[in-house]
Amino acid sequence: MKDFSDRILGPLIHFAHERIGLSPNQVSTGGFIIGLLAAALVALGHVLAGLLLMALSQIIDGVDGGIARRYNLRTSKGAYLEAVYDRLNELTMFLALAYIGKASFTMALLAFLAIMLVTIVEPKSKFDPGAKRFMLYFGWLAEVAFGIRGFELSLHVVFFVNLTAVAVGTVIADYRLQKEVDARAIAERKQHRALGLPLPPEDPPSILSKLFSWL
Repeated sequence: MKDFSDRILGPLIHFAHERIGLSPNQVSTGGFIIGLLAAALVALGHVLAGLLLMALSQIIDGVDGGIARRYNLRTSKGAYLEAVYDRLNELTMFLALAYIGKASFTMALLAFLAIMLVTIVEPKSKFDPGAKRFMLYFGWLAEVAFGIRGFELSLHVVFFVNLTAVAVGTVIADYRLQKEVDARAIAERKQHRALGLPLPPEDPPSILSKLFSWL
């Protein structure tokens, strides 16, 4: 998906870095500021204008990652900064929608909490469904086309999708950890066997190991 995004945004990536000389972090900061302005427009009642500006901020969000990948400028600081900016943009947009009565504050906070849980688990699981601000466009369409509380519905989707992702991601992370533990145990037994030492007792297989061995 990121490779596809980089191809689509290729001209913007080239322009931002080689023509203007912007770093990934500078682009991220610009996208973050535009995202805050988008939330401010929504809070003032200009929902469509706010969503269009949010779309621009998301495009810029793709450009900063593209610059980092194409020019080998990826850093842990940059990844952390991007994650912080993304979460803050999501929180302010959700709260802006709640502020103007398009959604409940409870659902806005629950959706954000689910996103935060995914963010915590993702470094270990490498699993993120990506259903965040993008779902708000469908909320707007549902509200315009059917006259329902589309943004409230879209936040419900964000909440349940990300909550499910937390459960799935936790299983994936635990399985990967167990694989690492098993690999270390196998290496240790091989070393003991090569040195003629008594083999350490085998650990019983975990529930996840049994489950995946049956699949």
